[in-house]
Amino acid sequence: MKVIFFGTGKFGLPTLRKLVESDHQIVAVVTQPDRKRGRGWNVQPTPVKALVEQMSPGVSIFQPEKVSDPGFVDSLKNIDADVFVVVDYGRLLSREILELPRKGCVNLHPSLLPRHRGASPVNRAILSGDKETGNTVIKMAERMDAGRIIMQERTGIGEDENAAGLLERLSRSGADLILKALEVIEAGKEDLKEQDEKEASYAPKLEKKEGEIDWGRPAEEIARKVKGMQPWPGAFTFLDGRTLKILEAAVIDVAEKAGVPGAVLGEGEFIVNTGKGALRVDRLQLEGKKVMTSNEFLRGHRFEKGTVLGA
Repeated sequence: MKVIFFGTGKFGLPTLRKLVESDHQIVAVVTQPDRKRGRGWNVQPTPVKALVEQMSPGVSIFQPEKVSDPGFVDSLKNIDADVFVVVDYGRLLSREILELPRKGCVNLHPSLLPRHRGASPVNRAILSGDKETGNTVIKMAERMDAGRIIMQERTGIGEDENAAGLLERLSRSGADLILKALEVIEAGKEDLKEQDEKEASYAPKLEKKEGEIDWGRPAEEIARKVKGMQPWPGAFTFLDGRTLKILEAAVIDVAEKAGVPGAVLGEGEFIVNTGKGALRVDRLQLEGKKVMTSNEFLRGHRFEKGTVLGA
């Protein structure tokens, strides 16, 4: 089939690779405009644009500021496409665009829809304590992530798996799922399933302030925050007025000790009292310093008795 691929971020790269290497033909790619990013704050292409220029340099690339732009919509109309494949594009498509391809628009979403519709489904799954997640391919509708389900694939969430690792794993398995869905669509054998609106939940975009640790919460919840807030904004607290990022941590059993939430317990290990239980910090990064293990950190930093983390 002739495919127009819509994508921006890294999550869509495995799908784009698979499509380029498949029997399908990518006739155009739509991605967001180049932005300033990185340490030098230089203008850089999106990950999708960089990959398509490397793998298929002759393919047309569109980067509209607004997907509603009439000129852009006309350009899509003039391309003979069977299906639009949308993976991590980052913008809602209008009904006019959704109705353009002969066989519709399909979207890969990294959750078990209708659970965790929205921008941060993988992070929210970990933060919610979900034991499993997966990928869902839907026939797109105007409402966000509310289209009928073409196929779905489940997977467990590893006990020590963080959001960055889980997202990468889902991106790879999702690419295979998209190709399976396209086979079904090409054969005209879709068995579309309506989403149960009563089961719908939402996964809004993460905000930086959500990464701040409230040491009054249970240790188990804080450990999920450490895993769920990666790679951005990260779980963080404060030590002597400096931001301290907690990159890896584990819930541990400790003898009952007096102390307020956020108090560092003992001197030999980086163990912090919480509202319920204690958290052992394993990897961290103090503002202005490199990433290090807690043992490396403690060799150069002694906690005074009664040290309490937090603003």
